[in-house]
Amino acid sequence: MYQGSITSAEQHRPAGSESPPAGRSPLGTLVYLALVIVPFVALAYPVATVALLTGTVALAVLSRSVLRTLRRRSGRVQTLTLPGLGTVEYRITTN
Repeated sequence: MYQGSITSAEQHRPAGSESPPAGRSPLGTLVYLALVIVPFVALAYPVATVALLTGTVALAVLSRSVLRTLRRRSGRVQTLTLPGLGTVEYRITTN
């Protein structure tokens, strides 16, 4: 005959039933994987890497130039002559 002690349900838990440790966020995992993989991709495709970096720098310079031009022309009435159609007046406003 079995003569074990009686335990409550709270005291009797199966092995491994503790809550898992706090995991990493999916975004953090993706960033980590990107930081590990990007150097290998850059070394495998050097021409594409240089083209991508050049395009990114050119886009940044172009956007700054466009924003500077829009700021300079802001509030002034500009005219655009369309041959055979007439003249269009426009004003650039910022909020």
